Amino acid sequence: MAGACGRTYRIDPRVDPAGCNALTAGPGGLLVPEVQLDVGPGLRVAPPADGACPAVWRVDVDGSWAQTPTMTFGHNLTGADRVWEVVTPAPAVTVPRAGAWVVTFTVRAAVNILANASANQAAGVMAGIYKDGVLIGGTELMVIHHTLAAGDQNTAVQTTASRQFVHGFTAGQTVQLAAARVGTNGSAAIYSSVDGRSFVTMHWIAPAGDTAT
Repeated sequence: MAGACGRTYRIDPRVDPAGCNALTAGPGGLLVPEVQLDVGPGLRVAPPADGACPAVWRVDVDGSWAQTPTMTFGHNLTGADRVWEVVTPAPAVTVPRAGAWVVTFTVRAAVNILANASANQAAGVMAGIYKDGVLIGGTELMVIHHTLAAGDQNTAVQTTASRQFVHGFTAGQTVQLAAARVGTNGSAAIYSSVDGRSFVTMHWIAPAGDTAT
């Protein structure tokens, strides 16, 4: 600025030299670096409005989940002993986001063993989860297993069981409910109705690459 007798004075800003001070003095004046936030899956960022003071950045959790609808059906299991099949009335669930998911499935099953057996007979139902048409090892669940002693009258039994596990998926993969009969005595089936539902739910918990500790 101009001083007395036409002299010019230059005033240099004093910038704290601390390492964490992001403010710098450039040829054109003080410079404050622009701040940008980059977040991965599972978080959502809302920037401040133009001219807002203070400039508040809002970070929210952006969860994801998927599930089968409320279903009413009866599905007979007619395959060979321990041969897996898709429970076709239950639609496939498409994974919307890559990462680790908590998968929970609940299955209502029934077996009916014929009357007047000449020897002990047993029947059961297992359930599990398919990923892209292949059983995920470790998801097997024994829903029901019943034994009828020789000479006993026929017996029909129903029960409901659940299983939960964590598994990594990529976006676009499909998840399906699967089941298999144990033994070939009598009949076996999967049901879902107001008396008890079968379903699959999935909840995203971490991005791809995260590992358990």
